[in-house]
Amino acid sequence: MQRYIDEFEQERLKRRLRIFQLAVIIVVLLALFRFWQLQVLQGRRWRLVAAENQFRTIRILPPRGMILDRKGKILAGNKLGFNITVIPADIDEKSIQELAPILNLTPEELKRKIEIKKSWSRNVPVEIKRGLTWEELARIEERLRDFSGVDIELEPVRSYPEGDTACHLVGYLGEISQEELKLPGYAGYEVGDYIGKAGVERLLEKELKGLEGWQYKVVDARGRERGPEIFPGLRLDAKAPVPGNNVILSLDLDLQKLAQELLKGKTGAVVMLSAKTGEVLVMASSPTFYPEIFVNPFHPEEWQNLMTDQTHPLYNRAIQGTYPLGSVFKLVLAMAGLQEGLITDETTVRCTGVYFLGKIPFKCWRKNGHGLVSFHRAIVESCDVYFYTLGARLGIDRIARYANLLGLGIRTGIGLEPESTGLVPSESWMEKVRKQKWNAGDTISVSIGQGYILATPLQAAVLAMVIGNEGELYRPRLVKEIESSKGGADRIFSPELIAKLNFKEKNWKLLKEAMTGVVNEPGGTAFWSVRSDKVIIAGKTGTAQVIKAKRFEGMAQEQIPEKFRDHAWFVAFAPADNPEIAISVLVEHGMHGSSGAGPIAKQLIEKYFELYPEALSKSAHPSAEKIKIEPGHNLEDNRE
Repeated sequence: MQRYIDEFEQERLKRRLRIFQLAVIIVVLLALFRFWQLQVLQGRRWRLVAAENQFRTIRILPPRGMILDRKGKILAGNKLGFNITVIPADIDEKSIQELAPILNLTPEELKRKIEIKKSWSRNVPVEIKRGLTWEELARIEERLRDFSGVDIELEPVRSYPEGDTACHLVGYLGEISQEELKLPGYAGYEVGDYIGKAGVERLLEKELKGLEGWQYKVVDARGRERGPEIFPGLRLDAKAPVPGNNVILSLDLDLQKLAQELLKGKTGAVVMLSAKTGEVLVMASSPTFYPEIFVNPFHPEEWQNLMTDQTHPLYNRAIQGTYPLGSVFKLVLAMAGLQEGLITDETTVRCTGVYFLGKIPFKCWRKNGHGLVSFHRAIVESCDVYFYTLGARLGIDRIARYANLLGLGIRTGIGLEPESTGLVPSESWMEKVRKQKWNAGDTISVSIGQGYILATPLQAAVLAMVIGNEGELYRPRLVKEIESSKGGADRIFSPELIAKLNFKEKNWKLLKEAMTGVVNEPGGTAFWSVRSDKVIIAGKTGTAQVIKAKRFEGMAQEQIPEKFRDHAWFVAFAPADNPEIAISVLVEHGMHGSSGAGPIAKQLIEKYFELYPEALSKSAHPSAEKIKIEPGHNLEDNRE
C-alpha cells in the first residue's frame, strides 16, 4: 500500500516539474521574443532615443538678406542677438523656479510658454525669450551649468538702422502663427520662427530668409552641453547656414526721408514714380512706426496702444487709403471728352458760379463764376461748371471706362498687400452693390471727383505718369535687383509696360499743356504755391470734400473742425515736356490742394533734380523762367 502511495507522489512531482519546466520555457521564450522585438523590430527607434539623450541637433538660423535702397544704403539689416531656449524633456522644476524670476515671469507663465511652443518632440529646443538684455544674459550665464535643459543661443536679429524711414514699404517681422504654419507656403518653418508680416519683408520672404544650417551637440542626462571628453575622437557633423539674398529697392532714401519730414505732423501719403520705368522712388505714409519694436520683446500694452491709436500708424495710406480725388479726376473727364469728340480745345462753357440739373443747383468753387471758359482755362483754373456740363454729356459709364483705362478702379499690381482697388462707379455697380438705379445727380458729383469715386495715392501717381507718358502705363515696381548669396546670378528687373493707350497725340498734348498751365500761368490753381524756377512742373490740384453739411456752408476751411475739413491732393509730372518723374501727394484734412499738398510735391520734385541733375538735360525747357506768361489772367491766389 505504501509503495503505491510513493509511486503516486512521484508521479505528481514529475507532473509539477514538467509544468514548471514548461512555464520556464514560456517565460524564456517571451523574454527572447521581447528582446528580439526591442533589438530587431524596434531597435532603430530605441537607438535613436538613446542617442537623443546624448546628442542634440541644433538649428542654426541664417542671417536674413538685407534690404537696401537704390544707392546701396541699408534699410533693413541684422545685428547679433541672444535668445534663451529650453529642452522641454530636460528642464526640471528646480530650473523653472529659478529661471522664471530672471525673465520677469512666474513659474506658471514659464511652464505655459514651454507648453505652447513645444513641437512634436520634447527633445527639440524651444525659444522662450528673444533679445535678452545684458543683465539677463549675465545672470543666466552665471548659473547656466546649474540649469537643466537651458541654453543661450546666438542669432542674427533684424535691425532697421533708418528707424521709421520707409517703414510701411520695408515692413516688419513677426513670429509665425499656428495658422501660418499650416499653410503650404510655410513648409519647413517651426514654432518660434520669425517671418515677414508686412511690406517687402513679407513680399520677398522666400528670397530674404536664407537656408538654415545645423550642428550636433553632446549633452548629459540633464541636457547640459558636454565637451569632447565624453566621446574622445568623436567628430560632430555640422552644416553652415546660407544667408538670405539681398534685395535692392528702387527707393531713394534721401527723397524718402524728405517726404517723411514734409509729412511730419500730418496724416497722408506721398508716392513718386519714375515716369520712364514705373520704379517707386518714394512711398511715404504718415504717421509712421518703428519696425524694430516687432523684433524685440515688448509689453502687450505697447501692442494694444499701437493697435488702438486713432491715427492708425500701421496703415499704409499710399496703397490702402482710398479717397475722393476731387478736381484731380477732371483730368479723366478732359481726356474722355476729347477722345469722344464731345469737346475740342476751342469748346467753351459759360460759368456763372452754378450749374442747374433741373432745379437742383451744383455750385462752382468760385462763387461768382469764371465767365466764358475754354478747355485750357477750365483745367488751369479748375472750373467745376465746365466739368459738370461735360460729365452730363459723357454719362457715368463712359466716364468709368476712361477712368479704368487710365489706371483707376483697378489694383496696380505692385505686389504689396493689402492693396486697395479704389472705386470707379457705374450703372451696373450701383444696381449690384447699392441695389438702386444710378441718377443724373450722381454723375454730376463724380464729374468733379466727389461722390462714389475713390482712389489710392499710388493710383493717382499712376494717373499722372500715364498722362505724362502720353499713354504708356508701367506697372509700379519696387525691386531693382536681387543679389544672390548662393552663388547664382543676380536678378535685375526690367520695366513692365502693361498698357499703351493709343489716344490721339493732339489730345495728350492739350491735356499736358493745360496741366503745365495749372502751375505756370497766373490764375492757375498752383501758380503761387508750386511754380518752380528750377524745373517746369505740370500738375493738377484737387480738394476732396469730406462731408457736406449745411452748418459748414459759407465757412472758411480753417473755421471747420479738423476732422471735417477737405482733403488736399496734388498730382504732377516733371519736366513737363519730357517727364522723368510723376508724383502724387495726399494730405488728409489739408483743406486746399494748392496750399496743403502742392508745396510738398514742389520740394520733392526740386530735390529729385538736385540729386539727379542729368535728368534735366533731357528736357527742352528745363527752367520755368522760359515760359511766356500771357497777360490778362486773374492773378488772385486760386485756392481750389
